[in-house]
Amino acid sequence: MAIGIYTNLYKDNDLSVTKAVIELLNSAKIDFCISQSLKQFFPQCQTYEKENFASLELLLTVGGDGTILNVARQCIENNVPILGVNKGTLGFMAEIELGKLDGIIDVIKNGEYKIDKRSLLCAEYAGQIYLALNEAIVYRRDTKMLTVDVKIENQLVDKYSCDGFIVCTPTGSTAYSLSAGGPIMSPTVNAMCLTPINSHSLHTRPVVVNADEKVQISVCRAYENPVLIVDGVEVTKINLNENLYFYKSDKALSFIRLKDSNFYNKLLSKLNIWGLTEN
Repeated sequence: MAIGIYTNLYKDNDLSVTKAVIELLNSAKIDFCISQSLKQFFPQCQTYEKENFASLELLLTVGGDGTILNVARQCIENNVPILGVNKGTLGFMAEIELGKLDGIIDVIKNGEYKIDKRSLLCAEYAGQIYLALNEAIVYRRDTKMLTVDVKIENQLVDKYSCDGFIVCTPTGSTAYSLSAGGPIMSPTVNAMCLTPINSHSLHTRPVVVNADEKVQISVCRAYENPVLIVDGVEVTKINLNENLYFYKSDKALSFIRLKDSNFYNKLLSKLNIWGLTEN
């Protein structure tokens, strides 16, 4: 078995972090292989293919949370855990910060880690099911608001006039939902959060529901066909008065965490960084 390396070339544009990671792995005599996108920069390294991806011990990503989202589906389907090196802005899901790259060796060679399983969300529409690690969003295509009916187990929650509507996992609670005014949820909570985007009402608030419940959303008014966006990718257009369903998947995505990793310490650190104004 080998370690896979996947790099976001936009985030690590000079490949300095990727080179440092490769040097660390070589010095520790740890087998690794790289993605096809890195082959031109490291022609001496072996690459992993779609056919042997499932044999990877773990996938080491260099980038931010968006980088992890890019490879999440492949890792879910092949049961490959992710160890993220943070080269992004915040990196809530990444585990290794740039100043602590040596921690990679502790994790891989010495087995000093724990597994963090993150729940996934199913977004179902027109017979198709889309998996989300962060969130699924019903969103407008123009400058006009949508009107959506939201139900849980066929019971009306509310009718919202808004720019869009977010259904997120606990992992996604620190992503778009947080920016839209949603609460932060511990990743261990069995829940989903329903967050309207710019709702035209003084009484609407985000709602946290049990993840074992099924959420039903239908768009009853829109000027153009709205869209369903899953983890930042537009997956389909939505017709008026057709139901979308959201519920917890029976699959999960595994992350490698350092033994002393603590969600709340990371949260405080990241939110303090988020609160700073860039020059």
